[in-house]
Amino acid sequence: MEKLSLKELAVPMIKAIDSFNYLLKSHHRRTAIISYHIGKKLGLKSDYLLELVIAASLHDIGALSVQERDMLIQEDVTNPKPHCMMGYHMLKSFDVFRDIAKIIKHHHIIYKDSLNMKKGEVIFSSHIIHLADRIDVLLSPDAFILSQKKSVTEKIKEKVGEVFHPEVFEAFLETSKIDIFWIDINNMSMHQLFNKIDFSLDFELSIDHTVEFALTISRIIDFRSKFTASHSYTVAHLAEQIGRYFRFDDEKCKKLLIAGYLHDIGKIGIDPGLLEKDGPLTDDEFQMMKLHAYYTGQILSELNVSEWFREIVTWAEHHHEKNDGTGYPHGLHEDDLDKGGKILAFADVITALLEDRPYRKGMDLEKAFTILREEIAPKISSKMFEVIEEYKEEISQIANECQEFSRSKYQHDKNAV
Repeated sequence: MEKLSLKELAVPMIKAIDSFNYLLKSHHRRTAIISYHIGKKLGLKSDYLLELVIAASLHDIGALSVQERDMLIQEDVTNPKPHCMMGYHMLKSFDVFRDIAKIIKHHHIIYKDSLNMKKGEVIFSSHIIHLADRIDVLLSPDAFILSQKKSVTEKIKEKVGEVFHPEVFEAFLETSKIDIFWIDINNMSMHQLFNKIDFSLDFELSIDHTVEFALTISRIIDFRSKFTASHSYTVAHLAEQIGRYFRFDDEKCKKLLIAGYLHDIGKIGIDPGLLEKDGPLTDDEFQMMKLHAYYTGQILSELNVSEWFREIVTWAEHHHEKNDGTGYPHGLHEDDLDKGGKILAFADVITALLEDRPYRKGMDLEKAFTILREEIAPKISSKMFEVIEEYKEEISQIANECQEFSRSKYQHDKNAV
């Protein structure tokens, strides 16, 4: 498989977070730029500098609701621990992001409180992001940034030694004397920022690594609502199993598993209120919801680095396409769709019918498969459905186990915060 850097893995995750909230999009980028300048002044090595920038770019990833996200850009954040802990739990299971998760866990750490904690429990970069985060919040978008240098610095200085780490503040004080520090905050792109970091540590991305990464992303998407907490996990494992019914080899079944985890990454761009609406969507709301398949393709294209992964991207992006051209977003037809994409489409619909929604309980197996046979299969593949239906009892058991496991994991992470 291809060698990927930590930077290349982080890009689609950052893009996903940035796509669904314009306030946090700007905040994440600006906090990352401020963190970079401070880290550079402190002499952080390239690998640590990149981890710092990635953590800053994702630091509010645990803010699941609109209210939480909007609260975080206020000057005084009350009870920041829940979103810090949720972000930590979302990322820690992926080994490559373990240190980044630890940085995010304490990115609102009060300096005085950290002195009473076990040595090494708080990573130094957490203090950098804490200061960078508050600097950005203090900056007004309605005033010329260079005219705010003095007022922002004075406000921060009042809390040094109490709230903010003295060494981090001194680095900020030095680097912020130069105008480029402030000008970059408003003008530097994430692409330009990453290009400034000399990062050489590559690692072999195995299939198992890719599965872990995809699972991590799926939880970021699905854990925004208790009603979607098990969706991608269930779709992924159903798709993997259905692939075996069609004699896919082990590697191709793993690709179906990965595609299942990633197929709804585009929902990060959809208003969470639509996901939890207590009733069917209106026509306008459904049109908005349909955009998630397009967003999925756009986000995953950032990881489209090899032929091996390209098939996964295609399956994920096409999971709502139909053989008669009535699907979305591309309106594809039979000749444009392969068996893997159709398997993922079936797994998605089966999961949706069997799981609870805000306005209804999950359907029983017979009712779900009647709808599949009469309404869904003719638009995907009636011939394939005949094979799938032979295993409906096993499919039901897998779906139930996946839902139970995912809900338990969701509740565990919620309780941990």
